[in-house]
Amino acid sequence: MSTRLTIVRLVAIAGLSVSLTACGKVAAQMSFKDGINAYQQQNYREAIAEFSQAVEYDFEYRPYAYFYLANAHDNAYKFSRKGQPENDAHLTEAEKYYKQAFEAIDPSSREGQGAIFKKRALEYLVGLYGPEKLNKPDQAEEVGKQIVALDPKDVNNYFGLAKLYEDAGRTEEAEQMLTRAKEVAPQNVDVQLQLAGFYNRQGNFDKTMEAFQTRIQLEPNNPEAYHTVAGYFEEKVRKDYTLSPATKADYIKRGLEASNKSIEIKDDYVDAMVMKNLLLRQQALIEKAPARQQELLKEANALRDKAIATRNRLQGEADAAEAAAKAKAAKKSE
Repeated sequence: MSTRLTIVRLVAIAGLSVSLTACGKVAAQMSFKDGINAYQQQNYREAIAEFSQAVEYDFEYRPYAYFYLANAHDNAYKFSRKGQPENDAHLTEAEKYYKQAFEAIDPSSREGQGAIFKKRALEYLVGLYGPEKLNKPDQAEEVGKQIVALDPKDVNNYFGLAKLYEDAGRTEEAEQMLTRAKEVAPQNVDVQLQLAGFYNRQGNFDKTMEAFQTRIQLEPNNPEAYHTVAGYFEEKVRKDYTLSPATKADYIKRGLEASNKSIEIKDDYVDAMVMKNLLLRQQALIEKAPARQQELLKEANALRDKAIATRNRLQGEADAAEAAAKAKAAKKSE
């Protein structure tokens, strides 16, 4: 998990107008400001020094200082120096301060930004417990459960916990998490894609295709959804030598139907043309009648040529549009 915070920026610290009378609190505020500047420049050692001073005092932004201190330690750790005490100490410090940030941050603070930071503290803590850092899978699981409980309607939380289980070889529990995500958001396409990916990694082709078919039901006008199904059927036929001739024929038929639907929705869909071409060639391989074989190969060749011509046309149109835009911009700047 990437630990550099990019999705939120706390506040423009320079504009703080909070009245702080105690010298310690004023110093903490300034250290927090300097720490943010160092953090944004990815100077994590300086950031750690500044945030460490800031958290010594109870001031308004102290809960956020805990978070940034944890994240600065997290980023300062180098996997290539694993085993060196000074380097490894960054992980234990990050763990401590992520926990303190989670406990201290008010989710309603900063116009709702607090809730984002509170959740991020747990998400980064899960990453910290990963195999390349502290390698504490049990703690990662517990924090994963906390994240789910914190926001049970967010399917991404179930995805994260499912991955933890899958990485640990606990496939039944991983499937349970994805099933719960489906229950929470039955109309969510990403859930179906996650399920399809999971079943594919487990080698369960039927359930993989079932998830993709459900995705088609959710996105009946998306040509890519049909194209994906066609691609999986083509790959299965091409790579799985244990398939019976009847099963191969059925998969090719279903793949062609998906490709046809994809092209029907988007008639210049080059990848769909290429995929149909490949499926036709697979069909020719199992066809016993020589004349029919030649018909299929002729159709496949025609599709290949059409795909090449369409790709060239679309590229030409894109190049012409780009040239026109540059010419317009150049004329405007004169």
